[in-house]
Amino acid sequence: MSLPGNGIFVVQGEMWMLVTAMRRSTRWGSHSFPNEEYDVLMRTFQDLKTILNQVEDLRLLDPATYLSPFLEVIRSKETTGPVTSLALSAIHKFLSYGLIDPTHPSVPATVEDIADAVTHARFVGTDHSSDGVVLMKILQVLRTLMLSPEGAMLTDESVCEIMLSCFRICFETRLTELLRRNAEQCLRDMTQLIFMRLPQFPPEDAGAANFTTVGLSLKKREKTSKRKNINTASSKFL
Repeated sequence: MSLPGNGIFVVQGEMWMLVTAMRRSTRWGSHSFPNEEYDVLMRTFQDLKTILNQVEDLRLLDPATYLSPFLEVIRSKETTGPVTSLALSAIHKFLSYGLIDPTHPSVPATVEDIADAVTHARFVGTDHSSDGVVLMKILQVLRTLMLSPEGAMLTDESVCEIMLSCFRICFETRLTELLRRNAEQCLRDMTQLIFMRLPQFPPEDAGAANFTTVGLSLKKREKTSKRKNINTASSKFL
């Protein structure tokens, strides 16, 4: 069953909530804040608003068109925790509601972009509780992405990055026990999914090749280890 308005109303609602939060944030109003970045982020949402007003079916659009503005907010190191949390919630909702058409030719690149943005999320730390909420949202999005139909299109490197991000949170003793336990559960769910998919791999991938398929290749891990960790402006966490 398709959503009312084919999902357009969902995207518009999330967009308005995020834009409102950005405008109300004291961080955006600070004179020390680089207004150029704020203008660029706001302009992407203005462009998205125009595009959404011109279509009647969300499936007519490339998923990257309506996902990119939210992902840029997640990547921005100048956004506050609450703003980043709203952007993460929007991505989680799009995945949970099935707004991304798994048959679209650009979906493999789209899920890669989501994984990259979330595993490298950056935000301005405020307080211990608020920052913990953002990390919880990160776990939520990563788990949903992995377990969604689109998650089967993730590359080995992205799967490895996602699980490493969960490991970092799981073994960071300065975080709350609730957050670390949640990270443990995410790892269990992801590991179970990987082993459930093993029978789907071609026969030629048997043996050592299976490690490459599920994202555990030492060679590929060597490359991904050079990539940035989940990075927040509040370095006291990670």
